[in-house]
Formats: sequence, structure tokens, C-alpha cells
Amino acid sequence: MKRLLLIIVLLGCTLASVAQELPPCARPDRSRLQYPGSRERMERFRSKLQACRECPDSSVCIWHIGGSHVQAGYLSSRLRHNFDSLGHYPSAGRAFIFPYPLAQTNYDRSYNVSYAGEWTGSRSSYPNKNMPLRPSWGILGIASYTADTTAFFATGLDQSCSRLHILGEASPEVIPYVVAASDTIRCERDTLYNGFLAEFPEAVDSIQLFPALRSGEYFMLTGLLPCTPGRCGLSYISTGVNGARTTTWMERCPEFEREAAFIHPDLLVLGLGINDSACPPKDFNPEKFKKNYRRLLSIMMKDAPDCALIFITNNDSWRYARRRMVHNDNGPAVANAMFELAAEYGGAVWDLFDIMGGNFSAEAWRDAGLMKKDRLHFTKEGYQLLGDMLYNAIMVE
Repeated sequence: MKRLLLIIVLLGCTLASVAQELPPCARPDRSRLQYPGSRERMERFRSKLQACRECPDSSVCIWHIGGSHVQAGYLSSRLRHNFDSLGHYPSAGRAFIFPYPLAQTNYDRSYNVSYAGEWTGSRSSYPNKNMPLRPSWGILGIASYTADTTAFFATGLDQSCSRLHILGEASPEVIPYVVAASDTIRCERDTLYNGFLAEFPEAVDSIQLFPALRSGEYFMLTGLLPCTPGRCGLSYISTGVNGARTTTWMERCPEFEREAAFIHPDLLVLGLGINDSACPPKDFNPEKFKKNYRRLLSIMMKDAPDCALIFITNNDSWRYARRRMVHNDNGPAVANAMFELAAEYGGAVWDLFDIMGGNFSAEAWRDAGLMKKDRLHFTKEGYQLLGDMLYNAIMVE
């Protein structure tokens, strides 16, 4: 009864804000974590959450990885907001960010970005053949390149910081500088990450970065990591790139393992699968899919072997096939594979496919204004609704 009341309250608040109703096929009462194996990992995570709430010197880290659902930002931002405002946990920020307009792609605009000069973007999932240099992609799976001597960018940070890691690379003689508040900081080569480091005399919440290029030089950005040594609280890291598969970070992102080693997650939220399964059923191999997930988890869990895991099953969707949209019939197969992985690893499953209503439910969600016309991606309101539902599933047993 307690779970049902909380679901009703959360959904009622969200749906009132979007002036929509859930489609008849939706099953919000099934928005819960399911455990095909042990609950030990999640129980340990909830204990850490409680300690973070009660002890100011405690920290909890949540790492959410996925494809376009994560890059869009609305889902992860909603979850981050709920932990920050509803759970009363001290916030340690979002850690890794990217100024997505430099790559001419979408994000949720929860922080401002402006820039000048010519920049060329490339995603690890679909490399840009027009980029003069192949990026050494990292945890964010995206990069932007410039050889423009007038190039710079400015961005807000979701939380003030005293240190900024600038991930990427540049011509040997290039040393960028950062303007923050009234200070101009010449960067140093980073000894932890591939890139540069700027340290500020006082905490800042926005920066301007100037590559300071001369003719014939280049600068490649693969991410920003603002941080403040010693800061505690809950951090919610989201790393997603449009089109990403389980293999994207392992096979195309040479800096992924190095950057992942610094995260130490207490909870992994795993939202990969929609792009792995965007094919005819005969071409989807569940055993290969699980093998790829195991390889990815071996990297993400290397320094956090006891972390909790939540597998998010694919939403019901349609896929592109020969310039038209056809239904993706692999939803049940992906869900079964994730339940098997959860049983193997002692993880939990949030069965989004079932919550939506199963096969062909995407059309009803589109008609309710919660999915886009492609019946693959959700609208902002749809993502926010899912963020509320998943937060409730994590917090209520």
C-alpha cells in the first residue's frame, strides 16, 4: 500500500505538470525493482545512501550509462534533481560534462554553453569522417575539434569547483588558458587524465576556455571534469551518447578505462540495449549481447566490485529500416537477457518494457505526448515522468 500511494503521488505531480495522462496500456504499478537473484548489492547501496544523508563526510556515487536516452539529459537530470531535492542528500555534483553545442548535438540545456570559431564534433558511436583527426574518446564518448585561432567556448558548471580537468589533447606546443571570474589561469598538463588542468584560487561556477591556437595547431576536447577536492555528498554521473551500443566504449574509446578508474560507483544504472537490438530478430544474438555487457561491466566494476546494478530494459520502440520505420520486435529478448544478467551479478531490473505496456505500446505513449513521433525517443515530459518513476522504484521497497 505504501508503494502504491507513493507511486500515485509522484505520477500525479508529474502528470499535472505536463497536462497529460498515462496511456491505458501503461502499468505504473509494475514500476519497481525486480531481483532475479540476490538483493545484497542494493541493500548495501541503500545503507550508503542513509549514511550519506546522516553524515556530512560521507559520499555516494551513481553512474548512469546509456545512449540517446542519457545524452538527451532529461532522464538523468530528473533523477539527479530528485536525489538533491526530495531525498535531502548533500549534492556533490554531476562530475563529467561536455559542451554539446561544440559538437552540434543535443543536450538538456541544464547548463549554458556559448562559443566562437569553427568546431567539428564527432561521436564515438558514429565517427565523423570529416574530422581531420580521430579523437581519443573517453567516458563521454564525444569530442570536438578546432584548428581555428579565434576559437573559444564558455560554459556554466552545475556546481562551483576549485579544479577543472580539461580532457582531450592538442598540438605539442598548445597550452590553453581559462578565464574564471576575475582570474586568468594558464593550464598545466594533467598528470591524472589525458589533457590539461586548471586550478582556481576561489571556487567558480562558470568558465571561458581559450585554446590559444596559432596557425597550424589544433585542440581536441573530449570532456570537462569540474571538481573540488574533499567535497562529499551524492554525485550522479551520466555518460551517454546518441547511438551507443554496449561495445561503443570498449572498442572506440581508448581513454574510457583510464577515466572510469577514478569513478568508484556505488550504483551503476545500465541503460544500454536499444541500439544493440535495432535489427531484425534473426540478427539479434542474446548470448553475444550478454557477453558484451560482461566485458563492459568488468571495466566499470574493476575498482568497485561490490557496487549495486540496475538494468533498465529497452522501451518499446520502432527502428529505422530502409528509410522507413518498422517495429523493433526484440524488446522481450533484451528484457530476458537483462534478467539473466541481473541474476548472474546480483543486480536489479527496472522493466521499462513491461511498465510501458509491452509490444506496440510506444504508439499509445506517442499519442499521449510522452514519446516523439519516431516512437523511439521520449519527449521531455516523458523522460521526466520516467525519472520520477525510477527514483521511486529505487527508494521504495
